[in-house]
Amino acid sequence: MGSGSFFARGALKKLWRPGLDRAADLDEQAVAAAIDDLASRLRSPLLQLHFLVRRNTPGPDLTPAQQAALQSLLLLGPVRMGELARYLRIRLPSATSAVDGLERLGLAERSPDPDDGRAVVVKLSEHGQQLTSELVAARNAMLAGHLGELSDEDRANLDRAIPALHKLMDRYRDDL
Repeated sequence: MGSGSFFARGALKKLWRPGLDRAADLDEQAVAAAIDDLASRLRSPLLQLHFLVRRNTPGPDLTPAQQAALQSLLLLGPVRMGELARYLRIRLPSATSAVDGLERLGLAERSPDPDDGRAVVVKLSEHGQQLTSELVAARNAMLAGHLGELSDEDRANLDRAIPALHKLMDRYRDDL
C-alpha cells in the first residue's frame, strides 16, 4: 500500500487521536480496514529487518529454532523444557531438538530440576552466555550504525514506536 493507503489519507489521526479510547468518527468497518492495512504494511518490514540483522551478524551457524532458543534462554534463565517450548510457541520435541543442537555446540546445558528430579532444566552454558552477549553487542552496534544514517525525525518515530511494539509482542505471548 502506498501513499494512497487508508492511513496516509489521515484516518490514523482520526483513529488514534490523543485522549480518545476509540474511533468516535469512524465506523467499525473503517477501523478494521485501517488495522488490516497497518498489519499488512508493518509485517514485511519487521520480518525483513529481523532477518537482515541476524543474517549480517557473524556467529555460529544455528537453525532459526536454535537461535530463538538461545535468545530465549538468555532472557528466561534456567527453565524447564516445557516452559521453553511454550515460550517459543513450539512443540516439546522441537524445543528438545533445538536444545540438543545447542548442547552439542557447548552453548547450553541440562541439569535435573532441583524441585522435581524427574524434570530437566536447561540453561545457557558459560560459553553460550558469552557468545550470546557478543552476538547481542554486535547486532546492536550494526543496528546503531544504520540508525545513525537515518534522520532525527525517523529515529524519533522509531523510538516512539517501541512501547507499542512491546505491547504487540506481549499480545502474541498472551496467546500461549
